[in-house]
Amino acid sequence: MSGATTRKHGRGAVDFLTGTPWKKILIFSIPLLLGNLFQQLYNTVDTIIVGRGISHVALAAAGLCAPLLRVLISFFMGVATGSSVMVSQYFGAKDYKSMRRTMHTSVVLALIVGLALSAVGLILSRAILVLLNTPDDVLPMALSYMRILFSGIFLQMMYNMISGIMRGLGNSRTPLIILIIASITNAVLTYLFVFPFQFGIEGSAYATIFSQFLSAALILVALHRSNDLTRVSIKELRLSIASAKEILKLGMPTGIQQVVMSMSGVVVQGFINTFGTTNIAGYGAASKIDMFAFMPIMSFSHTMTSYTGQNVGAGDMARVDKGTKQGIVLTLMIVAILSSLLFFFGRYTLILFTDDAQTIEAGYIMLRIVAPFYCLVAVNQFICGVMRGAGETVRPMMNAFMTSLIVRIPLVIILTRLFGRIEGIYWSQVIGWAYGCTSILIIYLKGNWRKKAYSRIEALHSDKAPEHP
Repeated sequence: MSGATTRKHGRGAVDFLTGTPWKKILIFSIPLLLGNLFQQLYNTVDTIIVGRGISHVALAAAGLCAPLLRVLISFFMGVATGSSVMVSQYFGAKDYKSMRRTMHTSVVLALIVGLALSAVGLILSRAILVLLNTPDDVLPMALSYMRILFSGIFLQMMYNMISGIMRGLGNSRTPLIILIIASITNAVLTYLFVFPFQFGIEGSAYATIFSQFLSAALILVALHRSNDLTRVSIKELRLSIASAKEILKLGMPTGIQQVVMSMSGVVVQGFINTFGTTNIAGYGAASKIDMFAFMPIMSFSHTMTSYTGQNVGAGDMARVDKGTKQGIVLTLMIVAILSSLLFFFGRYTLILFTDDAQTIEAGYIMLRIVAPFYCLVAVNQFICGVMRGAGETVRPMMNAFMTSLIVRIPLVIILTRLFGRIEGIYWSQVIGWAYGCTSILIIYLKGNWRKKAYSRIEALHSDKAPEHP
C-alpha cells in the first residue's frame, strides 16, 4: 500500500515530524487528557452515585475494587503501548505495510488476551478479596461488583488497544469523542439503575459494562473509517507471529511495569483495610481525586511515546531531544497548578463522594501529604514516555519495580508499625516517588537508552530491514 495513493492522516491527527515541538505536544495532549478524564469518570461517577445513593459501605466496596481491577487492565495497557510504539515508528518511516500488519495483529491480541483476563478475574475475585482482609460488612457488595466488571473487561481491552493505535498515528481526538459519548451514557445509566430502579451496586456495574461495549464498538468503527491506511480488513485480521513477538517485546516490560505498580496499590489497599471502614472509604474517594491529578502527567507521558516514536521512525533524534526539553517544562507548569489547588482546596472535592465528615477528613489527610510532590512522579513518567517511544521499555520497568515494591512496600510496613498511623502509608508513596524520579533522571542522562533508538532507526531505514511474514 503506497503512501502516494492513500490519505495518510486521519481526521484530527497530529504530525509530530514538523512544527514547534511544545505546541504539537500540547495540541495532542489536550484531547488525550480529556479522554483520560472521561475514562476515569466511568468509575468516579459510579463511586459518587454509589456513595450517595446506597451507603458508605457500598462506597468502600467500590473503592477497594478499583486497584484490583487495575492490576489486570494495566497489564494489557502496557501491551497496547508496544503496539502504539510500533505503529508510530512504522508511520514515521512510511512503512505502511508493516504498520497495517501490526494494527490487525493488535486487534486480534486484544480479543484473545482480554477474554483470558476476564476469566482470571472471575475465578480469583473472592480469593483476592479475602486475602486483602476485606471487612465482612464490605465483602458481599465488593464481590458482586467486581465479578460483573470482570465479565466485561475484554471490552475495555479492545478500546485501549485501538486507542493506542490511533495515538501512534497522531490521533488523540477520536478516542476523546468516543469516551465523551460512553461516559455520558455511563452516568445516565448508573443514575437510573441505582436510584429509580434500585438495582444497588450491581446496577452501577452493569451500566459500566454497557458503556464499555459502546466505546469498544465505536472506536473499532472509527479506526475502520479514519483513513485508507487504517481500514480494517477481515482477511488481514490474523495473528502475525513476527508482529506479535515485536509487540510483546516492546509491550511486555511496560505491562509488567503497570502490573507492578498496580500490585503495589493492591498491597497498600490491604494495609489501608486494617484501619477500618471509614479510612477505606476516605482513601477510596481521595484516590479518585488523585487519579484525576495524575491525568495530565500520564497524558504527557503517552504523548511523548507517540512523539518520540514518530521521530525515531523518521530518524530525527535531535527533534526528540528538543521536544523532551520543551515538553517537560510544560508538564511541570501544569502539575504545579494542580498540586496547589488540591493541597489548599482538596477537602471540597471529597464532598462530591460523601457527606460523612469523618470520611472526608480521612481522605483529605492523603491529599495534603501527596499533592505537593506530584512534580516527582511527573518527571518520572515523562522520561519513561520518551524512552518507550525510542523502544527502551526495560529500564522504565525496572525503575517502577524498584520504586513500587523494593522501596515503597518495606516503607509501608516500617512506617505503619513505627507510628501506627495511616499517614505512614502516604509518606511511603512520596519517598518512593522521590527515588523513582532520581533514578530515571540518572538513566536518561547516562544515555544508554539511545542505543535502542539508533538501532531501530538503522533497521527501519535499511534496505535489508526484515519484512514480517
